[in-house]
Amino acid sequence: MKSGFQIEYYDHGPGGSLYTIRFEDEENTELDKFLSKKEITESYDFESLVSRVGDMVESQGFKEEFFKPEGSILDSLSALHYNNGPLRLFCLRWSSALLVAGCGGIKRTRTYQEDSTLNAIAEKLQIIDGLISARQQSGEIVIDSTTGFLSGNLNFTSN
Repeated sequence: MKSGFQIEYYDHGPGGSLYTIRFEDEENTELDKFLSKKEITESYDFESLVSRVGDMVESQGFKEEFFKPEGSILDSLSALHYNNGPLRLFCLRWSSALLVAGCGGIKRTRTYQEDSTLNAIAEKLQIIDGLISARQQSGEIVIDSTTGFLSGNLNFTSN
C-alpha cells in the first residue's frame, strides 16, 4: 500500500463511534465510496445494511454477532452483511464501541479472496489495522474504551 491515509471521525452515538478511512488525494472516504456506488445502492439488502449501521451507532453497539470475522486471528478485519445477503462492508471492528468502516461490494464468489476487488479492500484494511495497532501500542493513538473515540496521530503519510 503506497498511499497515505487518515482515520476520520464519521458518526457517534450511545452505541459507539464510527470512523472511516480517507486515502491521500481522494475526495471521498472509503465509507462514502461504499454508500455511493450504484451497484451497491441497488442491492436488495442495501437499505437494511445501512439501517443496521445506524442502529449500531444509535443503540446496539458494534456487537460481534453482527460481523463475520474475515482476517486472521491477529487482526480485526470483519465483514458486515445483512441476513447473509450478497452485500459486504469490510470493517475493522476494534470493540463493541469502535468501528472503522472501509469499503466493500457485492460478494459473488464463495470467498472474498476469490474476488480481486473485495480481496484488495480486505488486504488494505489488514495493513491499516496493523498500523493503527502499532500506534496504539506506542501511545500515539489512544482509544477511549467506553465511547470508542480515537485521539492522537490519525494521519499516516505515504513512504
